[in-house]
Amino acid sequence: MHQRLRPLALTLVALATCMAAPAAAAEREIERTLAIVELRAGPDQNSLTVDYLRDVMAAFKEENTGDYILISGEKIAEKMGRNRDQVPGAITEERRKALVEAKQKGIAFLDNADAANAIKALQAAESKYRATLAAPGADDALRKEYLDVLAQLATAYVVAKDRDAAAEVFRVVITTFGLKARITDDNYRPDVVELFKSVVKDVNQLQKGAVDVASTPVGAHIILGGIDRGATPLMISDLIPGTYALRLQLGPSTSMLHRVKIGGGTTTKVNIDLPFESHLVLEDKNVGLTYADLEAAKARVQLDAATLGRDLGVNMVCVVGVLDQNLVSYVIDVGQNRVERSAIVKVPGVGTSKRAVTRVLTTILGEKASEDVPPPQHKPSAGRPWYKNVPAMAVAGGAVVALAIGLAYSSSLSGSDQVVTTQAEKDTIEQHRLIAGGGLGLGGALGITAAVLFLLDGGTTSGEATAQASGLGSAWAMPPPLGLAPVTFAAR
Repeated sequence: MHQRLRPLALTLVALATCMAAPAAAAEREIERTLAIVELRAGPDQNSLTVDYLRDVMAAFKEENTGDYILISGEKIAEKMGRNRDQVPGAITEERRKALVEAKQKGIAFLDNADAANAIKALQAAESKYRATLAAPGADDALRKEYLDVLAQLATAYVVAKDRDAAAEVFRVVITTFGLKARITDDNYRPDVVELFKSVVKDVNQLQKGAVDVASTPVGAHIILGGIDRGATPLMISDLIPGTYALRLQLGPSTSMLHRVKIGGGTTTKVNIDLPFESHLVLEDKNVGLTYADLEAAKARVQLDAATLGRDLGVNMVCVVGVLDQNLVSYVIDVGQNRVERSAIVKVPGVGTSKRAVTRVLTTILGEKASEDVPPPQHKPSAGRPWYKNVPAMAVAGGAVVALAIGLAYSSSLSGSDQVVTTQAEKDTIEQHRLIAGGGLGLGGALGITAAVLFLLDGGTTSGEATAQASGLGSAWAMPPPLGLAPVTFAAR
């Protein structure tokens, strides 16, 4: 009879395992990666924002006790700027002068046969020229300078004996200036000119490629290689393989300038969030979000910071900046796509306020505990969810398994009052009684133990743990778990 009951016992064991699985999954901790970026009013940096960001970062590094893994500004800028550039609002004489200086710096290294530094300097100059060509006011003189920067960069690669990299630069030349770009012996080394001609010949033999451009919202103009090719969504075919400069324009809003690589016989898909990129700031090693004023920031910062966080691959973004003479900070939960905590503190027009810095730090890490007031006592119902108590859940699972086995073997004894004819049957019945008694007894004991563990854990929450602040001699409440209701801290 017990053979027929074995499937029932196995089913109950599987059920108990499934009950314990959610607890184990819920207990897995989320590593909180945090990016702190600039909040800007208008296109230009506010010197007070720069000062506050410096002080906030220093205070955070001192007070953070492992709650967050902080992503450095250099890594943020590198990832966000890998395939896109900031489009300048206007081309001023100062900007033209800076472009020429960047170009001359690279050429000076090249003249001294320092290929490694020449490549670095000319790459930086090329990125600046490429972005500037997409700005209003770009002219033929600027295009000629950009062509020369690309040719000089290819020359530096040839000097470094990296012909593949030089060939890739010439593919950019072809997609920007066409197959008849003026790379001649009059201006460049014969071996560089020969390589260019070879790339032109190879490109002519390749299959054409295409780019499929979509946007949010639809209807944005596609500026590809400086030419308006139509509105999104749109497929653009018959493109020479290589790297293209692409941006979107919708009214006064423009996206970043994207570097899009087109392969022969393939279609590259591009999907650009225009409202987000119109607010994104990407300048050298600086990444942030820019808005006209505080009200505009309130309307968009949650969506834009969440998009920024997804692009970076972090789960928390803190945006900090001085807007309308207020130090504003938002902590955005990327996964939940919402503001977790925020603060607005009125600040003076000069110098940084330690109180304001502390308020931003509190916004990031959680409310600072008072030295005079003991932490609030929570009722058991306010404790952490029952399924997060792993020891209790494990014991409860064991109780379910033991009781299931005990009940299964007990039911097999229901007909044991019939006449037993052999010693083997007597031994089997006795064995079943022992297993049934042991299972029921062990299950009951484990059940009582699990209940005690649940009761003992009922008054604690994961948000109540505190860490001693080394510099302030007081405790900081740990940030609430992801997914809790947002909290707004008012200025004191």
